[in-house]
Amino acid sequence: MGALWGSLSALGIGLSDLFGRRVVAASSPLTAAAAMQLLGAFAALAAALVITGSPIGADVALGGVSGFGLATGLSCYYGGLTRSTSTVVAPTVATLSAVIPFAYTVATGHPASGLAILGAAVAVVGLAVVAWGGASVARVGAGLRWGLASGLAYGVGLSALVETTSASGSWPGVSQRVVAFGFLAVVARFTGRSVVPPMGVRGAAMVAGTLSGLVTVFYLLGVQADATAAVVTASMFPAFSVGIGWLFFHDHVGRIQIGGIVLVLLGVVGVVAA
Repeated sequence: MGALWGSLSALGIGLSDLFGRRVVAASSPLTAAAAMQLLGAFAALAAALVITGSPIGADVALGGVSGFGLATGLSCYYGGLTRSTSTVVAPTVATLSAVIPFAYTVATGHPASGLAILGAAVAVVGLAVVAWGGASVARVGAGLRWGLASGLAYGVGLSALVETTSASGSWPGVSQRVVAFGFLAVVARFTGRSVVPPMGVRGAAMVAGTLSGLVTVFYLLGVQADATAAVVTASMFPAFSVGIGWLFFHDHVGRIQIGGIVLVLLGVVGVVAA
């Protein structure tokens, strides 16, 4: 079940990009990220009221810690997409957001076979191939820098959720989104940015935020069922993000980059199969 919920989380991230990138184009990465966190909090709260669980203090606190990583990760992710393309940013974020929580689960006593470790290594090699193959894409360096920042933040934030218990249901997702919105709102206040998207893309922001909130719910259910499988399958989202970027936003996709993405996904599959 961990792999199933993780895969649904990856699909949700890809679909949220379809709407979230429209908000970014009409405003800014910070505005889009803040709006998505607020709407994601409502989606997570609705799920928490339906899914069995109670707001356990320790788990809610871990969700709050995760919120800081999520806020930084999402802002940097969209910042990278405005400066480069999804073929550079998405695999970078995916690899780090898989490898860091995976390493954390292994370090804290969760079992990991040699195949799982090999799979993680293949994913890292795939990331290097994506970066090398992106030589024909403008501003590859900027995309990698923002992608690395996003991946590190996501990796730390997602690792915090690994320690939550099934008894808390999806309540950690509520605290995660509330803290993320509060953090981004403060940043927006000091940078002169609005947390309210322009009128023409508010519908897109609502859909992206709702999907984003469901992503957290799926991820929580996954890590509570099988942490190792969930943290890695959730990182398959480049397959969706790159496809959406190519179809709807005309992102350039080179053959070498496709090969690198395939390696990343093969590495993910290797971890899950283990």
